[in-house]
Amino acid sequence: MKSSIIALLLFLSMFSYAQIRFENSGIKVDSLSTPRGQNYLVINPYQKAMAFTEEIQGSPSEALIYFSGNRTNNDEKWEVLTFPDWLGEKGMLSPIGFTPFGIYYSQVTFDKGVYNGKVFFVSEGNKEEVNIPFFKNKAPIQSGCLSKDGRYMILSMESNNTYGVEDLYIVKQKSDGTWDRAKNLGYQLNTEYQEVTPFLAEDNRTLFFATNGRGGQGSFDLFYTVRQDESWRNWSEPVNLGSQINTSGSETSFAFVDGSEWAYYVSSQDSDGYGDIMRIKFKEEIEEDTTRIEQPAVTVEKPAEKSSIITLKVVDAKTGEVLPAELIKAEEKQIGANGTFEIDSLTGEEVELKSPGYLPKVIILDEQLKIGENTVALSSVAKGSVITLDHVLFHRGTANMIDGSQKELNLVVEVMNDNPDIKILLKGHTDNTGDPVRNIQLSEARVKTVKEYIIAQGVSPYRVSGKGYGGNEPIASNETEETRKLNRRVEFEVVED
Repeated sequence: MKSSIIALLLFLSMFSYAQIRFENSGIKVDSLSTPRGQNYLVINPYQKAMAFTEEIQGSPSEALIYFSGNRTNNDEKWEVLTFPDWLGEKGMLSPIGFTPFGIYYSQVTFDKGVYNGKVFFVSEGNKEEVNIPFFKNKAPIQSGCLSKDGRYMILSMESNNTYGVEDLYIVKQKSDGTWDRAKNLGYQLNTEYQEVTPFLAEDNRTLFFATNGRGGQGSFDLFYTVRQDESWRNWSEPVNLGSQINTSGSETSFAFVDGSEWAYYVSSQDSDGYGDIMRIKFKEEIEEDTTRIEQPAVTVEKPAEKSSIITLKVVDAKTGEVLPAELIKAEEKQIGANGTFEIDSLTGEEVELKSPGYLPKVIILDEQLKIGENTVALSSVAKGSVITLDHVLFHRGTANMIDGSQKELNLVVEVMNDNPDIKILLKGHTDNTGDPVRNIQLSEARVKTVKEYIIAQGVSPYRVSGKGYGGNEPIASNETEETRKLNRRVEFEVVED
């Protein structure tokens, strides 16, 4: 542990505007925690107030947010606002951040099988929806934070251009007070798993967040990163906050007020609900960002080179041979006999690329694409082909698929519908940690989950078989977490075409 803390301090010392260290370990704040469980915590930087979400029984009421009084912990008295989570049945509310005049919060509702996220602002009892152009969240949860100066909102949500499930997005306030569209913070932060509960320090560069996509002590761990430029897509390598905070449970919602000796967060370790509020003593030196909106060199991003052409070239994943293909965008189709397509603007939309006899692929028209040629490799579904489903993911230690995994399985269903003679063998694999018998059982359970989903989409059960191999067929070393995660996979083999 000592070496990890030293490494953290060495990393932070490279940035004069961000230094932090912890003393001892986190302790539960009994006066703020209840058996109903707390999560999505934010702190009011203007007064001794805190807001968080609690599990609420029953149906949503008109009293969406309620003042739950002053709670005293030793010499600290907190004014508390509580937001309800209706146990995933009807939706949830979660605070985003305070201004001197009110509070921003998220709302997710569930209607006709679809989740819908929104952002609201409440001031003196008046509620209004925040207009964020093209805003869309498809996940059952939505969390976020507001910078102290009110210029930036960072949201965790699942939109059309996520790298996996919930990603982190930046929403900037314009000089006229309106909000720009949400932009993904990029692959340096976001993984194929979940990134949630962001907290932006007063320097507007130092970002804390929780993720289950980078290994660590347990389920969700808290991490720390520093923005490197004004693009909001270039970040230092995220650093785990270490075992003083992170446990084998789930840690989220790290937050503090500049100048305070205590930081607060939420942990599910030994919790009666889905989280208790913890605090940990720390010392930080994070300078406030003194730039202002009127300074375009700081706040205005360089405009995209709209005249530059981006080319997509579809090739065979093994041979590199160019494939005749089609590009499907919304309801429109483009045919590329030579396997190439020209894109004149990055809209953040998803497009599907497909070629006869190959598993289709969905890509996002965003800043990951470079000016010039971009290769899109498709895998053949000829007999004997083995294809790993990289984005079919499960909650750790369970056979429960993470929301969003269905996207790739829908492509498997599509290729089976297009090629009605294909039969596949699903293969489930784990790493070699833990009980080998349990690993085989887990891999078999995951294969069963995938098989049931494919069959539920109308594919004949006679065309889909499956087997769990546990950790017996690794494709990478099991020595480190980075390589072990490659062994935790679901793949399919084409056994008849």
